[in-house]
Amino acid sequence: MIEIKNLTKKFDQQEVLKDIDLKIEKGKVFVIIGPSGTGKSTLLRCINMLEKPDKGSIRLEDFEADFTNITKKQIQTLRSRTSMVFQNSNLYRNKTALENITTPLILVKKMNRTEAEKIGMELLNRVGMLEKKDSYPETLSGGERQRVGIARAMGMEPDIILFDEPTSALDPELVGEVLEVIKNLAAQHTTMLIVTHEMKFARNVADQIVFMEKGHIVEMAPPEEFFEHPKQERTRQFINRQVQ
Repeated sequence: MIEIKNLTKKFDQQEVLKDIDLKIEKGKVFVIIGPSGTGKSTLLRCINMLEKPDKGSIRLEDFEADFTNITKKQIQTLRSRTSMVFQNSNLYRNKTALENITTPLILVKKMNRTEAEKIGMELLNRVGMLEKKDSYPETLSGGERQRVGIARAMGMEPDIILFDEPTSALDPELVGEVLEVIKNLAAQHTTMLIVTHEMKFARNVADQIVFMEKGHIVEMAPPEEFFEHPKQERTRQFINRQVQ
């Protein structure tokens, strides 16, 4: 389980996240939706410590840290237990698809190359990319690069995988192949926190929908309740605009 309490983040004097509380049970998929510029991606980056929160705390099973005095060792632990899939896959351009997966296994998890390559091949097979194992990122489509990025995140066996708009940089015809991989992960009870603008996908894959605006959580509910019977007027306005 991942539990976040009172997470707050400012850029200069602008408070972009305001006392966020969020508890994600193991094996559940939480999907964050909301208008652009409302802090959705910043929340993910704070969880992964790509951005340092100004206050708040985080707990991952037996690990707990206070963001106001988090140590370098705690940051390393947190990053090793959370994996991030970015809008643009952020693959190593000078490494093959397989090497993109094996490199962090060797450097971070201290695996030998044989073991890392075995795991890398299994993961590429799971995301339908085994035949492209020797291909470099520049020769892959955007959807293929994202699938390799997802396989790399899976390889770290994290407590939670964080997805930051994983399809936003893709051509429309490539979106489906990436969403299908994420759906398969959800079916295997992988704990995930996903920021997306794909409402149909959110409804199909989420255990809980989290609607954010202006740096705070407006409403959270299971998909059917959220889309069919929202409690907040602002939520209803947002949903209505999405389905027009």
